[in-house]
Amino acid sequence: MIFVCGSTIGSIQIASYFGNLRALLILRSRIASILFGLGIIAASISWFFLSEDRNINDTVGGLDANSQAVGFFVGALIGTLLTLIISSIINFDLKPSNINKNIGGLDLLRKQNYFLAIKDEYLVFRNDWKVYLTKQYTDLPKNIIHELVKGIIVKFR
Repeated sequence: MIFVCGSTIGSIQIASYFGNLRALLILRSRIASILFGLGIIAASISWFFLSEDRNINDTVGGLDANSQAVGFFVGALIGTLLTLIISSIINFDLKPSNINKNIGGLDLLRKQNYFLAIKDEYLVFRNDWKVYLTKQYTDLPKNIIHELVKGIIVKFR
């Protein structure tokens, strides 16, 4: 679980570097953040493969597949939450004075921290949720929802 948590943090740092999402970077410098991300992934992989007694059968005290899946999910969740919390605290001063109202989603994380972006999106949603949801789905190709639902129904017949 520790390895998954570290790899998740590193992966988010690398993705934030390439996506120019400054608000998700734990370190202020973009170069330092990608090096940190690569380092934490390399450390997690090395620690996992250099440790002994990794291959323990589940009948003699090892983890079964269900426990491994839960551990993977919890590790990834903890890594994501730690990244969001730490980066929001470190980047608390990323508060743009004039936010373009047409910018939404991950693009907001280029200019403000995660918790402020969530708060702003929630306020827009609360003011007029019908318009908000309509705006979210207008960029989709025509009839994509109908095609997706039809595909799911045909698949499960």
